[in-house]
Amino acid sequence: MSDLSSVPKYSPKVSSKTSAPRSGQGRPTGGEHSKNYSSPFGGSVSCVAATIVMLVAADLWLSDLGLKHFTSMMESLSDGFLVELVLCCSFFVFAAKNPSLKRMFSRSKPGKHSGGGPAANNTFRDSRKPQNNSSDNPNAAPSTNYHRRPSPEVLACNRAIDAAARAGQPDQAAKELLDFEMLGGKPGTMSYNLVIRAFAKKGRTKEAEQWLLRMEEHGVPASICSYNTVLDACAKGDNAEASEAWLDRMIAKGLQPNVITFATSIYSCAGRGDIIGAERFLQKMIDTGIDPDAVSFNSLIHACSVRGDADRAEKWFTEMLNRKLETSAPTFTAMIDACAKSSDVPRAEKWLKKMIEVGVTPNVVTYSALIDACAKAGNLARAEHWHDKMIEAGIQPNAHTYSAIINACARTPTPLGPAEEAEKWLDISEKSGVGSDVVVYSSVIDACGKAGDAERAYRVFQRMQANGLKPHIVAYAALARPYAYRGDWIKVEDIAKQMAASGVRANEYFLYAHLLAYAVARPKQAQRAEGLFRASIASGVNANDHVINALGRAVGWPHCASLLAELCPGKERPALPPNSRQRTGKQLGVRR
Repeated sequence: MSDLSSVPKYSPKVSSKTSAPRSGQGRPTGGEHSKNYSSPFGGSVSCVAATIVMLVAADLWLSDLGLKHFTSMMESLSDGFLVELVLCCSFFVFAAKNPSLKRMFSRSKPGKHSGGGPAANNTFRDSRKPQNNSSDNPNAAPSTNYHRRPSPEVLACNRAIDAAARAGQPDQAAKELLDFEMLGGKPGTMSYNLVIRAFAKKGRTKEAEQWLLRMEEHGVPASICSYNTVLDACAKGDNAEASEAWLDRMIAKGLQPNVITFATSIYSCAGRGDIIGAERFLQKMIDTGIDPDAVSFNSLIHACSVRGDADRAEKWFTEMLNRKLETSAPTFTAMIDACAKSSDVPRAEKWLKKMIEVGVTPNVVTYSALIDACAKAGNLARAEHWHDKMIEAGIQPNAHTYSAIINACARTPTPLGPAEEAEKWLDISEKSGVGSDVVVYSSVIDACGKAGDAERAYRVFQRMQANGLKPHIVAYAALARPYAYRGDWIKVEDIAKQMAASGVRANEYFLYAHLLAYAVARPKQAQRAEGLFRASIASGVNANDHVINALGRAVGWPHCASLLAELCPGKERPALPPNSRQRTGKQLGVRR
């Protein structure tokens, strides 16, 4: 929208019908009507006056139906009656201009129609010029903004913004609003909300926040929807601190948070396992006088599951039941996942049994969470058992299901061996139509790596590429690790070159494997390790504790300390024992 001239101007709808007499049916000029004329407010004039009052009261005055009825009555009147009719109409014009008299003829209850019906009322309502949008007035109360119809120019702007947002183009949506402002337009709350939502849906939280601030700076009242959209963007961006700051600002602005506001804030803490933060938001919710809903409790239980705190999860599950809230598949799945994180298979199975008893049907996520519990406990037999039960229930396993079973293979001693057992389940996943997933292949490569079977890992990696799948950083790191354990730095460098050629950037997990290969090699490759560390830090790779330990083993701890002081000021050496040169990455507890 580069020019306001292209915006349609408002033009009220007025009927083109006239009151000209029809052919052969002119107005009577005497006769019976003249003889009966006696009182200025009697006879036909009284009927006309009553008709006008009825039409005004029913909102039909100036509508097609009202004009048609009024015209037909006009054609039946004599000149004497028309004089009185003019006086009568003058009275109504005066009444329309006088607020006290105008109220006498207006409807006492909006929405109630005393004739003409809703359709007739809408005909008149659409023909009126809308009042000034209260969102244009910075001093207007926010609540009045939603009871005024926006101007046609604002509506046209909103349509352009919405079209850009639906096309996934938040920058274009913002440009539409900026152009409208620069040309003197006065956008309303909805205009800004559309732009805020467009950025939020793309995960661009900073821009969404900036547009909410701009909205308030321009005197446009923000709504609950405005703040909830930004809160949701913060939650999905794993920024609980920003979410809480916006909630406090919302309350300070005099807006009353609703159940969605608090449920979103609780969710922002749940993803990072911040149980205390989630509980604090829940208490705020209750203190505000809002009853928590099932979604709020599900998020709180999920926070407990991320931390593997099954006891606390059960506490909130019980509170949920005490409040007579309905439990669902996500509720029980979160409970099972909490048990899975603590490797408590019997407890997880108990919750699945309870879920079925109360009539809640488990889904693929529920069974996958239970299989994951078996995997973390190193119980391949139970993982396979629940896979079979899942099939019997008519539920198709997904990539996460097979990935969990393959992880169980890596943790469970079997006659076939972990690597061969994992590849067997890769075959099963491919036959079921789920094998074409990078996550499944990466799990098999990781299982082979943990078993020290580098050749099988590389074969699975090539099989993944042959099936048209592009490996991600997790697959590359899992592939490099078994070669790093044996000190084959030449192979690890070759994998690094393949990764760079594919456009995949290294992260701290791959850097650890790369440095470990230099440290385990005989002789050690201290100079190569230092060069790699310098280049990685310059490219923005994080130096975590495992990276620093691998560096220390490769270049020696005194030189490692000087490199940290030079390249990572404030970074201290981790508290792992320095004489760990025989330790492998697996023994150091590194996981992808």
